[in-house]
Amino acid sequence: MKYLNYDFIAPTHLHYLKSYRYKGTDQSLLYNYILSPLAELCLRFVPMNVAPNVLTLMGLACIILPHILYFFVMGDNFAGFIPNWLLWLTALLHMLYMNFDNLDGKQARRTKNSSPLGMILDHNFDSMIILLQGTSMTTAMQFGNTIFSVILYIIPSVPFYIIAHEEYYTHEMNLPIINAAAEGTISVAVVFAATAYYGCDMWVQKLPWFFDYQINQFVMLMFIISVIITMPAVFLKIKRFTTITSLLKQLRYFFLFNTVILYSILFSQTNVIQDHVRAYMYTVGFTMSKAVGVVALNHVSNQNLPEYQNSIYIFVVILLNTISGQILGQTIIDEGCLIQFAATASFLIHLHFLYNIARQISEALNIKIFQINSTNK
Repeated sequence: MKYLNYDFIAPTHLHYLKSYRYKGTDQSLLYNYILSPLAELCLRFVPMNVAPNVLTLMGLACIILPHILYFFVMGDNFAGFIPNWLLWLTALLHMLYMNFDNLDGKQARRTKNSSPLGMILDHNFDSMIILLQGTSMTTAMQFGNTIFSVILYIIPSVPFYIIAHEEYYTHEMNLPIINAAAEGTISVAVVFAATAYYGCDMWVQKLPWFFDYQINQFVMLMFIISVIITMPAVFLKIKRFTTITSLLKQLRYFFLFNTVILYSILFSQTNVIQDHVRAYMYTVGFTMSKAVGVVALNHVSNQNLPEYQNSIYIFVVILLNTISGQILGQTIIDEGCLIQFAATASFLIHLHFLYNIARQISEALNIKIFQINSTNK
């Protein structure tokens, strides 16, 4: 395994890990009066010897399970009839994930086992859940094997990535009275429950009072508007610590790989997304998850953010291949094979990142990842 080892934290910055303390607040009424008390109640039944990271992993499992079930039931069809039991199960497991997501932090404080690794894993897993649950949600909302399925994933990933930068620059995560972590996550469960109750066809019904938009298109538009409305406040917070120009430079990589993915879909010579929408979502999703992890990692280790990551070369190849198809009428590399390779590479790169940050931080702090540590070192 030593050949896979890569130190993402410079040796001169390892000492920052020992002094790191998470700072954050959540002003959401839903969180403070319902979700948090519910987690406190459940915490009574969690043994003291259960590590916080185990609870984080259990939350992720609640999303992975329906994701796998959707694949076996629906295959690579992102529209069509979905059994009611699967929709209700997804809604229930999503609520369980939310509870685990609140439990892990409470268990960390209760057992005095908070660590920068726990924070990074929590943020990274949450970003993965946007992808995994996004593939299920776009199927429930009947967007099908189209570019809109990818766009539905990108919409929530934008504020998630920018808010990760807010935490990096301000050294705090303060969520407003209505936020994606509470109300936004609940709305995802509502989508699955409403689909189970009213049927999948509800999403393709047209709204005569809104330019004959389908309900799913209208909801997507509302998602976009909500992001546009809420993001200026985040930019203003960050502006107190750095310039907007500097921030936008840090966001270039994120917007670049999302733009390349959308460009390659729009100008595909073979309408490749029809058979490979999952590969497109995995490519952009796992790349985003690693990017979020890198921001969190540099936050806890007090390192400068990199302008780009090595994954950019994958997207350069995708872009050049798409342009070659526009010029020559046929791409140099088969589009389907290329995006499948990109998806696999993105997944493996993300795994490599998780393995190495877990290894390096656990060694630096002398802690166990999935076991309770007797003292916080």
